[in-house]
Amino acid sequence: MKPEQFEALLDGVVISLSRAAQSGEEGFANSKDFEKTVLAALQAAIKQGGIASDADRSWHPHAFPDLSVNGFGVEVKHTTKDSWLAVGNSIFEGMRDESAQKVYVIFGKMGGWPEARWARYEDCITHVRISHAPRFVVEMDRESPLFSVMDIAYDDFRRMSPEDKMHHIREYSRNRLRPGERLWWLEDREIQSHALPMQVRLYMALEQDEKRKYRAEAAILNPQICKPSRARGKYNDAALYLLTRHGIFCPQTRDLFSAGSVAGKERGGNYLLRALQDIQDLMRNAARELDAELFVEYWGEECPVDQRIARWLEIADGYAKDWYPSEHLFLDGE
Repeated sequence: MKPEQFEALLDGVVISLSRAAQSGEEGFANSKDFEKTVLAALQAAIKQGGIASDADRSWHPHAFPDLSVNGFGVEVKHTTKDSWLAVGNSIFEGMRDESAQKVYVIFGKMGGWPEARWARYEDCITHVRISHAPRFVVEMDRESPLFSVMDIAYDDFRRMSPEDKMHHIREYSRNRLRPGERLWWLEDREIQSHALPMQVRLYMALEQDEKRKYRAEAAILNPQICKPSRARGKYNDAALYLLTRHGIFCPQTRDLFSAGSVAGKERGGNYLLRALQDIQDLMRNAARELDAELFVEYWGEECPVDQRIARWLEIADGYAKDWYPSEHLFLDGE
């Protein structure tokens, strides 16, 4: 199937999705349901058109893009707001499905008058947002592609090393600085000579109640902490959350979850599990109280408050190996 044929198919798919959403049909309430609905719509359109292709989910729940159609990829975005803006994927695309040679976005806007649209991925990326990690920003109603601004083709950018990608992001971000601002968070090492522009506290110096509260926030936003013990950097995003959000510096990231000091007096076994069991109630509080935008930022998707614990368990189960967090945590329900 050629790109123009696939794009014609997408035209019909978003029309049918828009009509279904406007009619109040099921399958549009949240991002997970919408992804299933989009997959079913693609499969139906392919079958109806007699096209020798098939649509399916990508090889891993966290792979990019979400769906695969014989060399084409579809990333699914969903919002309950009346907005065509969403936080996109990591610029590094560490879990990219390499079978997707060309990527498209299908975006479902359920706020206001419901509607679905599609776009070429490179055409609807308009900005890079940086907190714990650089992520693209998707805007379906703005004609100012990031890659045109950076004067580089998306296909060339995506094949670059992480270091080369960050070079382009630094230059882009520097050009957006206002007078007196400086990119302390991603300057080249050789020119860094100043401290963070905020009051920083050491994690080890906090009171125990504070440590537990902040560990719970970091844990609920970063289910990847459940990766195997030898997985490199699994606590990095949790530590960066504490630094960028609360000004708390933790030089030894294992102190957050897997050190004996946070797992109780018992020795051996699954230290991380015991540490999480100790803060389950605080994680529930964090799931209820943290801003919805944080979940979009860290999970890459919207999630209703009453579904956050269940969704966290699903994501954590996907990361864990030799154990399932859902079999040990939050067993008494919400």
